[in-house]
Amino acid sequence: MTADSQDQQRTGHIELILRQVEALPTLPAVAMRILSLTSNDQTHVQEVVDLITTDPALTVKVLSLCRGADLGIRHEVMTVDRAVTMLGFNAIRNAVLSMKVFDTFQNSSTSSSSEPLKTQSRFDRSGFWRHSVAVAVAAENIARAHPQLKDITPSDAFVCGLLHDMGKLALDMLLPKSYDRVIELTELNQSNIAELERRIVGIDHHTAGKRLAEQWRLPHKLQDCIWLHGADPSTLPQLEHRRLIGLINLADLIVRRQHLGFSGNFNVKESPTRLATELGFNPEIVSQIEKTLLEEVEKRSAILGLGDVPTRELYHESIQRANEELGRLNNALERRSRTAGTQSKILGAIAQFHAQAVPGRNLQDIVSAVVRSALSVVDKGFMTMIWQPQSTDIERKWMVVQFGDNARLIHCELIDPPPHSPNLNELDASGPAAMNMVSMIPWVVDYLIEAPDVRKIQMLPLSCGWGTSAILLHDRQSLPPWQHLAALTNTWGAAIASVSQHEGARRLGEDLAQANLALADAHDRLLRNESMARLGEMAAGAAHEMNNPLAVICGRSQLLARDLPADSPQHKHAKTIVDQSHRLSNLITALKLFTEPAEPHKQEADMVELLDGAIDDVKLKLDQIADQIQVDVIMPELLPKMSVDSQQIRQAVSELILNAVEADTQHHVSVHAALSANARDLHIQVSDKGSGMDAHTLAHAMDPFFSAKPAGRQIGMGLTRARQLVAAHGGEVGLCSEENKGTQVTLSLPLDSDSF
Repeated sequence: MTADSQDQQRTGHIELILRQVEALPTLPAVAMRILSLTSNDQTHVQEVVDLITTDPALTVKVLSLCRGADLGIRHEVMTVDRAVTMLGFNAIRNAVLSMKVFDTFQNSSTSSSSEPLKTQSRFDRSGFWRHSVAVAVAAENIARAHPQLKDITPSDAFVCGLLHDMGKLALDMLLPKSYDRVIELTELNQSNIAELERRIVGIDHHTAGKRLAEQWRLPHKLQDCIWLHGADPSTLPQLEHRRLIGLINLADLIVRRQHLGFSGNFNVKESPTRLATELGFNPEIVSQIEKTLLEEVEKRSAILGLGDVPTRELYHESIQRANEELGRLNNALERRSRTAGTQSKILGAIAQFHAQAVPGRNLQDIVSAVVRSALSVVDKGFMTMIWQPQSTDIERKWMVVQFGDNARLIHCELIDPPPHSPNLNELDASGPAAMNMVSMIPWVVDYLIEAPDVRKIQMLPLSCGWGTSAILLHDRQSLPPWQHLAALTNTWGAAIASVSQHEGARRLGEDLAQANLALADAHDRLLRNESMARLGEMAAGAAHEMNNPLAVICGRSQLLARDLPADSPQHKHAKTIVDQSHRLSNLITALKLFTEPAEPHKQEADMVELLDGAIDDVKLKLDQIADQIQVDVIMPELLPKMSVDSQQIRQAVSELILNAVEADTQHHVSVHAALSANARDLHIQVSDKGSGMDAHTLAHAMDPFFSAKPAGRQIGMGLTRARQLVAAHGGEVGLCSEENKGTQVTLSLPLDSDSF
């Protein structure tokens, strides 16, 4: 899933929760009507009085509120109209709002108390209201003690303090299972509940409470206190009621430090004195209010119907909560100490692994280093590493390497992966595919030596940046937690992936070097062929232009030789002209063959007869030394007949034998015919024991008109002509020579598939 799709899914989830918040019960009609009347400056007192008297329970609580307030009067207030007059619209509005919100959530809680999940809820509603009342009382007393600050009033401070956390009630009612998990983790980690709300639920109680306040059309200052409480005062926007929001933060901090009720925020490091000074309150007054807070909370709880809780019990409750938090904190510190020890051990293993995995080591060395590092973290036992080689000539194979004690290699085998198994390199170790890989364990165990019970084998993927580079199989039952091992396994996986990629790049570099050499050879052949083509064009033109004058010279010299006396010097000169004309004619014929090689006319030929004919041609050319020539022919008894142009191949072989006879002072030549190892080619090797060739001669031996023999002996076309004739049959000529050791020329001809 991409990041964009995850964000869209998360946004949709949050919107669904917010719509559920809007579906919560609304305020009673009496409360909504009083909010409307008290917000209008034209409202008459009697209208508010008549509305309150329609609700007997509300009438009793308003009169109780007057009795609990310090109004500076001697006689008890017995009528609603006098209570409204004495308290004022603002105080009446806030008091009614507080009571009705409390009643709304209390009724909702009671109606759902029969549900099994709600009876086991971790959310302490009584403790929550105790905390809310304590914050309200603290905020009200601080505001009352600073009459010079006109931007806050005691009644506003009370209602904002009472309702600042009502988003928690909303989330607990909507998502009881998720919110139980939030509270559990908050108490376990001694952290701020808002952070875990955002992580688990998707939104925090600030946002949920703001949305509920908007639905109930509560005053804007109350909405902002619900939404922005808990924020650093320096980050708050420039609002008219900015100090009121800060006052709620201060009161909440004071109550949390005294452990009154349940808040879910265990962060009490901030100093109330510093915060009070920053907000413009007198720190000494705030300190005095903090000392008398428990008595005020007892009185207000009774007025709001939270029960008559003596101050002594509030003290005990505060101490008990402080002790519980201290115990949880000690447990958390103990867990963190164990975690720190494990992490220290893992960090040591990482440092040791990096020291062993020096640059230049191959993949097998790195895998062995990984196993040694694993043995330093866990006890000795069964360990096997699996990875997928990157070699191009190994198609989707798995390398399985089993290790013994001290990372000793026991068994190594390249196997086929299980059917329908995913590609190891593309496996996401954190995703569901990793669980599907568990089915591969029985398949791999069959290739191992003395493997333990397959039910005890566990799989530990080693991740890299793009997937899983290897998998470690082991039989340990008490490994450190996965999140603690992640740094170590990622280090192992990255090292294996890096070396694997490096070896792949090295192989690719070697293949590229071979390809470059082949390309250079091909380029040289292309240049040589182009040179030969240009030379052939020039030779063809020269042969054509020389042929006609040569015919005239040869014919006239023959006439002169015929007419002159045989014993005259002129006859001898004419005969020399005729011989040289014939020699030049042979050169022109060779040029034509070089520039326009004849197409072979293939027929079935007997290779024994062909070789004998080639030897006879050589002896005919060298008739002066024919009786000295010795050619040893070595060939198998059964040699297949080949489809070749007998005349062309005979000429090619005779050129090779002729060169060998002239190179050997003893005129002793060896001809060896044999089939290739794959029986697809016939090799004819002509060897002599002459003086051999130096490097320059060997490099240019097959160039046309090149000859290392004395001038006038040969025209230097023998090897060139032989190579052209063999190339026309799809074969090739190879040359091997060394000074003072002789020369070997090998003629290779491909066999047709129907030769046998």
